[in-house]
Amino acid sequence: MKNPKFVKAIKNTFPGVYDITEPDVLGINSNILIAHTPKKKIVCKFDEESVCRHDRYVSEKLRKNDICVPNIKIANYDGLFFTTYEYNPNKTLAEWIKLGLPRDLIFSIYCDAMDVVYKISNVNIPVQKMSRDMFNSHQDFIANKIFDMPMKLYHNDLHAGNILLGPRWEFAGLLDMASVSMTTLNTFLASVAVKYPCYCSETDFWGLVKHWEKISGQSIDRERFKSICNMIHPRKCSR
Repeated sequence: MKNPKFVKAIKNTFPGVYDITEPDVLGINSNILIAHTPKKKIVCKFDEESVCRHDRYVSEKLRKNDICVPNIKIANYDGLFFTTYEYNPNKTLAEWIKLGLPRDLIFSIYCDAMDVVYKISNVNIPVQKMSRDMFNSHQDFIANKIFDMPMKLYHNDLHAGNILLGPRWEFAGLLDMASVSMTTLNTFLASVAVKYPCYCSETDFWGLVKHWEKISGQSIDRERFKSICNMIHPRKCSR
């Protein structure tokens, strides 16, 4: 059921709205609604003010570096903060998987997404912007402050539902700017492993690791990576 406060906030922010619907994606957060106006559809995501400002900042920063992400703006109605961006009609990889997308194409598309995340990892964040909200977790924030652990920007929720594809299955962008935050490379890769399509082979995932090594010139400590991955999901990356 749509939150009536969210509906009221949207209608008062966009007077031309004639309908408000929920995203037709299984498992989508209940704080996301789509506003239908005569000219376009607008995605509205309600969250804390600090999260909204993080999403907008990351969006602006990545777009300035020619990375294909939504153009996010912030709205505020009666103390309710929410981000807005134009709805993208392209399907997600998750939707295409449900329609029977071949395994080799899934792997290829993930490689394209990893290429974009590598570009994201090379975007510099000014020291004054590195607040708690810029990190993937409280532990990451503490580790960076106390131990000076090397961290970069990564998309820490890279899964099929956050990868957009064009009509010919070409990569068309990433969703969920709240998940673009500071963390370590191993933590990023472990998050990819946990959410990689379960029916795809483990060999496919290790192929992604090799792809990352190729594009980044970085060598992955596989034993260290396996230990992190197994803490998150014991059955993944066990070989």
